[in-house]
Amino acid sequence: MIAMVVLKSLEYALSKWESLGEESGFPILEKEWHVTDYYKNIRDKTPKVPGCFGNVWRIGQARRLEEVDKELDEDNNHIGHRHLDDKDFWPSRICNIPLQGRSLWGPRNNPSETSLLTIMKPNPKGDIDPGMMSPTKLAYYEPPCYQPPDVPAPWTRAPKGEPFAPLIGASRRLETEEDNKKQKAQLRGVDDKMIQQVSLPIHESLNQDRVLTEGDEAAEDDNDTAKDDVDEATEEKNTIVPGYGINVKWGRKGICDGSSHSWCDKSCDSGCLMGGAQDNRGAVCFDGFSGWVVFEIKNVKHGFIGARVEPWHAGEETPITNGWTEDNNGGDGNYNKRGRERELHEEYQDQQREEGIKRMKQEIEEDIMTEDDPTRRRLGGGQSCGRAGDYTFEWAINGKIVSWNKGKFCEHYTRLNYNLDVIKFMDDENRTGDFELAMRMTNVGRGNSMCVSHVYWA
Repeated sequence: MIAMVVLKSLEYALSKWESLGEESGFPILEKEWHVTDYYKNIRDKTPKVPGCFGNVWRIGQARRLEEVDKELDEDNNHIGHRHLDDKDFWPSRICNIPLQGRSLWGPRNNPSETSLLTIMKPNPKGDIDPGMMSPTKLAYYEPPCYQPPDVPAPWTRAPKGEPFAPLIGASRRLETEEDNKKQKAQLRGVDDKMIQQVSLPIHESLNQDRVLTEGDEAAEDDNDTAKDDVDEATEEKNTIVPGYGINVKWGRKGICDGSSHSWCDKSCDSGCLMGGAQDNRGAVCFDGFSGWVVFEIKNVKHGFIGARVEPWHAGEETPITNGWTEDNNGGDGNYNKRGRERELHEEYQDQQREEGIKRMKQEIEEDIMTEDDPTRRRLGGGQSCGRAGDYTFEWAINGKIVSWNKGKFCEHYTRLNYNLDVIKFMDDENRTGDFELAMRMTNVGRGNSMCVSHVYWA
């Protein structure tokens, strides 16, 4: 029955495609198949959504499945948890306004432009990623094992003289140029400008169009994020400088833009070069010695800033600080290392990077298995808001610093869905413009790492 529905749908689609082609010619006009008007029609009909799930995105929500399932009153409220005021909710108004963001998860359209690294402020040495790895070993810039295109499998080739549907469908996306009477294929999105970027040092290619403003004074506005935390904030002008111990988890190599002809995960150590997996869970990680991570967030229109964070990681997620005993290694991080010392540290970082990719792949595989097996569902569970022991999490908007111990952090740690845990940093509709968001960990050393995978604003 399902096969019949699929075949009937394909028959309808092909018949319509043929009739439209006869009317307007090939390729079919974009207005006939693009979904922009379809989505616009939906948005026009639903200008006001009455809150996201009835305002139940709670700060301080129970972390583990066994806690979520037990001790509920008749209104499904958790017994024994602190009273929740309106300000304790992840704001439902973001359901009705355009939400912007940057991430290191993938696949993503235009992966370089949408990267979380594009809004990170470089450290005083000019680097986004201060690791000792060569730029040619980083995911966006490491060359693939071989260049496209793949040799087509025999069973994907149409018999000679027969029309080849994939080639027809891709004709709108593939450009050709005459080169010594030979056709040279060019991947969509890989133009001369991008090729030039690959040859630049990482901080230049990611920041060549950005204007960095040093010494911005902290905002004087007292309407900060959570109103109950304003009295804990301290204002420190010109003291928040990006640290030297930040670790970027780049993830899979290549151009992973979600397209059918992307060139992703083509490393020479791959066990299946034809696989081309695009799932990626990169992040920016820091520990108690890393120093500040600073994001420059432009054009905030509705006074909201938040982030997806992972506070449960151990020290292996920040290999750059291996051997450190104080913030920024007491000065310039690893920049002064030379000779054999530098070589050994680079080897260690390379090893940890490979192990990190393995952990990421395993996590993705486990999530896929969970989706297919209802007996393994993790509806309310997930990771804790920190490893054993205490720590201090500090964050700042335009230089105004707020400090939370682990307990306070957990109160503000919100689960929206499985594997989607977030922190709200600013929620004030009266605040607009450009902002600097900074965060760091203290009083924990290398025993705990915090990772940021997404930053959102509206």
